[in-house]
Amino acid sequence: MKLLDLPDEMILTIMNKIEYRAELLCSIIDIGNNRLEQLALDKCHSIDLTFDYVQSPHKPLIERFYSHIMPRICNNIQSLTLNFQHIHRIVAFVKKNCNETLPNLTHLKIMIGRRSSKTGTPYTLGKL
Repeated sequence: MKLLDLPDEMILTIMNKIEYRAELLCSIIDIGNNRLEQLALDKCHSIDLTFDYVQSPHKPLIERFYSHIMPRICNNIQSLTLNFQHIHRIVAFVKKNCNETLPNLTHLKIMIGRRSSKTGTPYTLGKL
């Protein structure tokens, strides 16, 4: 059985297992499968940009996310979670591409620290 033969509900269950929506969207958008793309876009109301793109092999992912994905989803985003280091990037993108607003954004979470690469939990701020 091919992935395309699965019912939408099963594909959505698989998609929901992916922790970072940005990775999912970058993996599915513009690969030529309209069904998967539409399912992913329909579920892109909550975006988490908290994994450390700068210090990882995922740096090209953030470039692709801002150039190919954000223009397509900026009107759908209701919840946005990002690291403090991404504030300037998201503000610049919104000013340039979205009339200085994310019209449906109702929840914004800004993380100041980084996540542990081993556990995924945020580091505690304090004395080093």
